[in-house]
Amino acid sequence: MKIAISGSTGFIGKQLTGYLLQHGHEITVISRNDFTATNNQLAKLIISADVILNLAGSSVLCRWNQQNKQQILSSRVDTTRLLVDAVCKNSTVHLPEIFINASAIGIYQESGIHDELSTALNTDFLAAVCKAWENETAPLKQLNLRTCIVRTGIVIGTTGGSIAKMVPLFKLGLGGKIGSGKQSFSFIHIGDYCRAILHLIENSQSSGIYNLVGPEPTTNESFTKILAGYLHRPAFFTVPEFALRLFYGQAAELLTKGVNVRPARLLNEGFQFDYPDISSALLELVQIKLSN
Repeated sequence: MKIAISGSTGFIGKQLTGYLLQHGHEITVISRNDFTATNNQLAKLIISADVILNLAGSSVLCRWNQQNKQQILSSRVDTTRLLVDAVCKNSTVHLPEIFINASAIGIYQESGIHDELSTALNTDFLAAVCKAWENETAPLKQLNLRTCIVRTGIVIGTTGGSIAKMVPLFKLGLGGKIGSGKQSFSFIHIGDYCRAILHLIENSQSSGIYNLVGPEPTTNESFTKILAGYLHRPAFFTVPEFALRLFYGQAAELLTKGVNVRPARLLNEGFQFDYPDISSALLELVQIKLSN
């Protein structure tokens, strides 16, 4: 298939692009410059695409001042709007088979357990971003275009992401839980993420909202103990919440809070996870990191 992908330079995008190329797909990279050009140019770029994968979005782990908040919002909402407009413009000539749009589990409330049917959505900044992000795909319904929104949890991988960056600290014995450590930790291994995306592409019945998380969420405290154990290092430290708030401001809640999420729809469609629990996901990460 011909797959057009935005956000291909990020940790997830790089891994997914490589995975799709290995499986024989043809990739068209949608760059930042393509979004700043005229809409006609973007439409021409994706005119023959069978799949649109929209992963674009700036990092949310930064101090949330007014400028950064606007960047977080616009890098998601504006790019989605432009891509959707380009698809609509092309619709009389060519329509892709599927449009997959990124989102995040931060849309859910901190309390409770959430599958894709959950209506307990949060009202904070990140949830508002996710809602606006997802809403931009609404015009695709009028085209009867199969659309999947992937609400993604914490992604664990060996080549990037926040978890991989923690390994050197843990190897030095400087690892530790964040705050109470009781906050939920809903994750997905990058390998399962890539396989899940390919599942959505190949399964013609897949449509709507999907939680891209493993089936067995854990807590920050459990994650810390398992990672430290694999590295044979202590994890005595506790990162106090006030210190994170001093450094990140409001964005500290990304680290001090968490949501308990289940991938009900993937499981119902028969998708099998290679790394269903935190032990298997971290073991693969640590083995590769220690061998390098």
